[in-house]
Amino acid sequence: MTLTGRIVARALAVMALALGGVCLLTYQLVRVSGRDDLDRLLRDESSRLGATLAAEAGDTAGLDRVLVAPEAERAARTALAMHPSGPRHVAVITVETVRLQATGGPDELASLLRGDDAPAPQPGRLRTASTTAGPVRMLDLAATDPAGSTLAVITVASPLEPTLVAARVAMLRSAIAAAMAVAIGGAVLVVVVRRSLRPLRDLSEATRSVTPDDLTARVAVPATGDEVEHLARELNAMLERIDDDDRTRRRYLAAVSHEVRTPLTVAEGHLELLQRGQLDVAGGAATVRQELGRLRRVLDDLLSVARGDEVDIRPGPVFLPDLFEAIAARVDALGLSHRVRVGAAPPVAFTGDQARIEQCVSNLVANAVDHNPPSTTVEVTARAGTGEPGGAGGITITVTDDGDGIDPALLPRVREPFVTSRPTGSSRASGLGLTVVDTLTRAQGGSFELRSGPDGTTAVLHLPSEQPDGTRSDP
Repeated sequence: MTLTGRIVARALAVMALALGGVCLLTYQLVRVSGRDDLDRLLRDESSRLGATLAAEAGDTAGLDRVLVAPEAERAARTALAMHPSGPRHVAVITVETVRLQATGGPDELASLLRGDDAPAPQPGRLRTASTTAGPVRMLDLAATDPAGSTLAVITVASPLEPTLVAARVAMLRSAIAAAMAVAIGGAVLVVVVRRSLRPLRDLSEATRSVTPDDLTARVAVPATGDEVEHLARELNAMLERIDDDDRTRRRYLAAVSHEVRTPLTVAEGHLELLQRGQLDVAGGAATVRQELGRLRRVLDDLLSVARGDEVDIRPGPVFLPDLFEAIAARVDALGLSHRVRVGAAPPVAFTGDQARIEQCVSNLVANAVDHNPPSTTVEVTARAGTGEPGGAGGITITVTDDGDGIDPALLPRVREPFVTSRPTGSSRASGLGLTVVDTLTRAQGGSFELRSGPDGTTAVLHLPSEQPDGTRSDP
């Protein structure tokens, strides 16, 4: 069953239950109202009979004011003659064992009260009696003489069946009206629900246009101000998140390609030299093995950056001139020696992860080369005893270029993952290079500083200058 069918069916069920309750309530109201009307009739008739009987008894009584049975009967007959039974009730006065009945009244009830099956009087009670003529509403009232003695019992009875029939007729008419209301309301409800659910069908059709190859489609947001509008907005927000995740995934795959390209290029160049016989086997194999190790660490770093974990740092003694010699070798292997100048390093030893520091400097050099015109020159320098965060000593490695600089609007976010100054094009950068540099530098207790302007960009690595034996180097 469709959603429209389910809503209509449930709405009709609720409507039917409500109207059924109304029908039952109508029956009860008509029945109680009719019974109350009968009760008022019985009270009024019994009061009039009682008053007339008392007056007649006073006129009939002798000087002793004592009313004997024949006099009481005569007074009762006079009262009944003055107040005959009506179309809805029958009046009876019982004097001792003599039952006197007024003329008229409903035939079946009059016959019942004249017979032996008449219910016995119960003075002072207003009750419903079950009889062979059906349910009868009865009121018994004791009449007294001037001396306070009971003269007779006045009984006024009225059949209850007409009231019950009127209640059933009212309920039947209400049921017929309710059935018509359900039928007409159901037809109208189908139209209204279908119109109300049309935005949902539009949303369903719009979502079919969203495919894994095209996540840019969005659904139209109806200006209904209800849950459908809220659903459309949430659906668009979900599609936006999926699209962002997909773009992030694609950027991450591009980042993997970008970050592993350098070690693969170096290894490929050395293998080619080995194949030509232009490089000794031992040295070439060592270089290839070293680059493969760097490649493995790059992949580990990418995963760590993606997960937000700390990278694995393996500190050891680092001699700054050896570090710069390794950096210069990597620059030569990449064919960038005509653009990148690696300066002389002071003869300082400290504790750090040399492979990670080489990776940081290589990323900074690659960024400076990739994000600037071909005429840009890059310089790598180092100083000892300046710029350490929180103190006077430290190792400072600087990568400076004379390019166009970084867009000021992009500079505050340039260290975030996948943020790049090349948003389009086949040569776009991944945007993970500076993120990796920042992560690796902080993991070694240092800091990464980036300054940029129209005259170029300067990237500075501040590293602690702890000596291999655990002491701090002097500034």
